[in-house]
Amino acid sequence: MTQKEVSREICSQAMLSSIEHDKYSPNVELVIALCQRLAISLESLSLAQNYAVSSNSDFNNTLDTLCNAHQYTELLAFLQSHVVLSTIVSSAQTQSYYYYLAVAEFQTSKKTERASEDLKLALAEHKTGTPLSTLDRLCFGSLAFLKNNSDAKKGIASLYQQAFAELETTPYSPNLNILYYLSAFSAYQNLNYTECVHRLLAGIDFIVAHDSHYMLANIYYLLAKAAQKLDNENQKNESEQRSVIFKELFNEKIFRKF
Repeated sequence: MTQKEVSREICSQAMLSSIEHDKYSPNVELVIALCQRLAISLESLSLAQNYAVSSNSDFNNTLDTLCNAHQYTELLAFLQSHVVLSTIVSSAQTQSYYYYLAVAEFQTSKKTERASEDLKLALAEHKTGTPLSTLDRLCFGSLAFLKNNSDAKKGIASLYQQAFAELETTPYSPNLNILYYLSAFSAYQNLNYTECVHRLLAGIDFIVAHDSHYMLANIYYLLAKAAQKLDNENQKNESEQRSVIFKELFNEKIFRKF
């Protein structure tokens, strides 16, 4: 997407260029409008790296395509097909399968019960006494996020604590970045905007420390939304932070819908 296309009916192309080169600090409404133009979503995410659910590489490639395109109805049908089920041969593939099944079922129905059960089945594949893997942590974080979107909110904090516990012992994967976003978005949904900002800033520190960019666009977008809420309540000036936000945002590959 060109600068002209991004800026159309939102701001001048010259202003957009100034934002990109850190010469202008946009207000939060402009941040949000541009994020929406770039199709950055708060709720539709893709993993940086997908996991194998099958011994068949073609099936894994199909899963990757469906996930990145957010074609959840097709993904659900694909995962429930006999040909896919018959090629699951390992515990790791089983765990991945139930994780993606949870994602597909929640995204197609917006109901949390079945998706939560799928995540519990995925976690059951974890070998007792071994360190948590990235996917284990994603399952804990996703289960917490689903609980936050249900009537049964008890245990959310504990699940997030398990997702983050001894995080430094897990070999770094960009997929770990999503944990900070999930926990921050839960705080945002609970109208706890200050806590949301704290979690997002911790996430930015974690991502930058690992020389990564995955999830930065989404994190900055949510940070802008939270800042807007805090501005409405406290009239705080976040212009310097917004400048940094957009500098990083335009350095990331953001031309896809997360």
